[in-house]
Amino acid sequence: MSNTAVRYLTMLRMVPRYPRSITTTELASRLEEQGFSVTMRSIQRDLEKLSADFPLLVDENSRPYRWSFDRNATMDIIPALDLPAALTFELAKAYLSPMLPPRALSHLKPHFDEAHRTLLREKNPLGQWPDRVRVINRGLGGARPPVDADVLEAVTEALLREYQCKLTYQARTWPEPEEIVVHPFGLIFRDPNVYLIGTIDGREGVRQLVLHRATAGEVVEELIERPEDFDLDLYIHSGAMGILKSDEPVYLKLRCDKPVLNHLIESPLGFDQITTEIDDKTFEMAVTVGDTQDLRWWLTAQAVHCDILEPAWLRDEIETTLKQGLRRTRRTGDA
Repeated sequence: MSNTAVRYLTMLRMVPRYPRSITTTELASRLEEQGFSVTMRSIQRDLEKLSADFPLLVDENSRPYRWSFDRNATMDIIPALDLPAALTFELAKAYLSPMLPPRALSHLKPHFDEAHRTLLREKNPLGQWPDRVRVINRGLGGARPPVDADVLEAVTEALLREYQCKLTYQARTWPEPEEIVVHPFGLIFRDPNVYLIGTIDGREGVRQLVLHRATAGEVVEELIERPEDFDLDLYIHSGAMGILKSDEPVYLKLRCDKPVLNHLIESPLGFDQITTEIDDKTFEMAVTVGDTQDLRWWLTAQAVHCDILEPAWLRDEIETTLKQGLRRTRRTGDA
């Protein structure tokens, strides 16, 4: 392949889909980084020539011109979608749609459409896969609160570029919305909410911002200040995503019924979990977990299937909760 053809393909990959765009100046700089030395005038001529065969759009009202791919264009550059790739896009559409706002999904729509056409076109059992697979989340399925498209776009761009972002945010305990500058560290999707994890200028500690409570967002082109020891996975496993009752971890020891709680053997509650077989009907487990409200809800729900061996104070707390619930149930029955 000639050097010019390689440059054409490289340049096409750099052009974003509308409404995003890129200037000829930006293209010249990025091509220089890829080892292509070319003038902006040559880039302009190349793009005009390529627009005859590719769905390229140009905004001639700006100087230098801004280029983008048509929003609904399918990317027909080889290689075409094969069946496994088409299947992946089809399933991604099914399970991303409840999580992302329409604008975010619109960027993927051409790929979803091409994937759907590929599956319909190919007579292959894989084409039937989306009709035969479902994902069901545990627990009661509440409706997912809508996230503002501008907010999600600003947050994701800031995360990828390690920039700060400015949000108009209304916390549950704040009397009115505030404009805050956030140093984003990660996004966590936990039904039914989307959480932005990071720090806020002027406030201490790592915060969890529920994205549907933000009404406006923009990228601040300044690098974030991120603690060197911050790790998103360790943050999650610390119990921080639960409603913390204290910062101290809990050493939990349970005696559990088989086979009802066998899933705890297959899916440990923590990195340090130790499981001991007692007999055909029972096993014991010991693990360090976060001291959260989620832990209490789970232990309350599983009270009929497990004994809390340690700690005694948590066993007493769950017993008190169960007694209060029983008294309320009896009062309701007597009414």
